[in-house]
Amino acid sequence: MNGLLAASSAFFLLHLFPSTPLRRRSVAMAGEGVYSAVFSILSLAALYWAVVEFNAASPGEKLWSMPALWIWLKAGLILFASILLVGGLLTPNPSSPGAEKVLEKRDAAGGIFAITRHPVMWGFAIWAVAHLLSQGTVRGLLFFGALAATALIGSWLQQRRKRATVPGWADFEARTSFVPFAAMADGRAHLSFAQLGWWRVAIGVAVWAAMLHFHAWIAGVPALR
Repeated sequence: MNGLLAASSAFFLLHLFPSTPLRRRSVAMAGEGVYSAVFSILSLAALYWAVVEFNAASPGEKLWSMPALWIWLKAGLILFASILLVGGLLTPNPSSPGAEKVLEKRDAAGGIFAITRHPVMWGFAIWAVAHLLSQGTVRGLLFFGALAATALIGSWLQQRRKRATVPGWADFEARTSFVPFAAMADGRAHLSFAQLGWWRVAIGVAVWAAMLHFHAWIAGVPALR
């Protein structure tokens, strides 16, 4: 379990690095391309380490059990997460490195960003939380909890950096929300399915269905348990 704690902590702390002044210094020294490549390699290595330690660790103390009906809640959360992930990845995203020019577009805050300004990170976080429903052990909490915390805390801190360095980000924030649907609830955003794209939703549903179907082959356990 100590190995999983170390790996999960390393993954979490690594993803706080871009929100510190050290990122700017690293980019100034090595260039954006080299920095992005090194950071991506380290992220994948830390994630691989965490997965290996998760598989090797004993479950540990049982913290909670998932009621049978929560299976459908888990399925619904993963479906929503899949749509957010696909929508965020297949839409020009101002949160991505070097994609700040997206903010110059009149509809930059539309589509998937009407739901949340961080669809990819919320997709990962919701996916992790959904798995926590059925992984109510110390091992599950360390692994999936670290993934959820990394996605949400990392994207929250990213906003502060972009607010100070990216022209147009403050306006983008004013027209969107961090928490899903919050901007829609208070009238700052309106979801347009034309901008969202039915094809993105369809791909998200297809990815969800594929994950459910192949989960036992990939992870060794049925998806909905």
